[in-house]
Amino acid sequence: MYSTDSYDRAGADRLLGLLSTGAVLMQGPVGTMLASELGAQDVPAAYWNVAEPQEVTRIHQQYADAGAQILLTNTFQATAPALKRDHIESSVNLVCAEAVAAAHAAGGQNLVGSIGPCGIEWFHKDEPEYRLARDAYREQAHALLAAGVQACMLETFTSIRDLEPAVAGVADVADGMPMFISFAVDDEGNLLGDGLNVEAACIWAEKHGATAVGVNCCSIAAATLCVPRMASSSHGYIMVRPYASLPVRDDEGCLRWSEDAEALATASVQWAIDGARIIGTCCGATPASTCAIAEELDACHRLVEE
Repeated sequence: MYSTDSYDRAGADRLLGLLSTGAVLMQGPVGTMLASELGAQDVPAAYWNVAEPQEVTRIHQQYADAGAQILLTNTFQATAPALKRDHIESSVNLVCAEAVAAAHAAGGQNLVGSIGPCGIEWFHKDEPEYRLARDAYREQAHALLAAGVQACMLETFTSIRDLEPAVAGVADVADGMPMFISFAVDDEGNLLGDGLNVEAACIWAEKHGATAVGVNCCSIAAATLCVPRMASSSHGYIMVRPYASLPVRDDEGCLRWSEDAEALATASVQWAIDGARIIGTCCGATPASTCAIAEELDACHRLVEE
């Protein structure tokens, strides 16, 4: 049912080879940038892939120009349940294919497909809810891989329960392609949903096929705490992508973030020293932070070479 003939296996090998050389910079969020467009606060990010793909490409290009070596597709909420919730009538295949094309148009050679929680609650694996969730993740993972991403990233998961059908769904169609898993954690390094510590979460993820494990959508302090802990308990590549800040609503009810590019850039050096191989940013960050991080990491690389 799911053909794997079009998977970019050479690209996957190239991506993993890049990660083996040291810290690599991933782009920041697309959704934050899209939401900042005039009148776009309530427009679902995935809708832009089919309605205004050139805008998605423009944002990817800004991150690439800022120094991002890995692009991340604008598909965080592009499972079938998420599209239905957001009243997007386009198919998962179309939304994901357009997202991948938008990133490729920005010159993205190293491309990872973003997959976020689908929102289906389940309690037992023999019940319909679990099967629906697994089916949703399977469909999106295949759509992304068939369109040309070199890896799928399950990101912003807050509990192992939410992650289980996602991992199973991706594994159903991965056929050897890399799977990255990233958790949302608190300032103590525990998952926001079930409270599991990040070490145990990463061990579980690697046991179930993760090539890279990490944290995202957390504070800079949490990221700095978690990187060495993940590095000491994991065998794969380590990822770290904190948010710019917690959002607040302005007088018009729109979400706003306070971005400190210098703080993110300074912290990125320690993350690289502690073993992070994919470094990036999450909610609220912009290409300004990507540029600042790129400059710091480049300076570190030059020092090492000298």
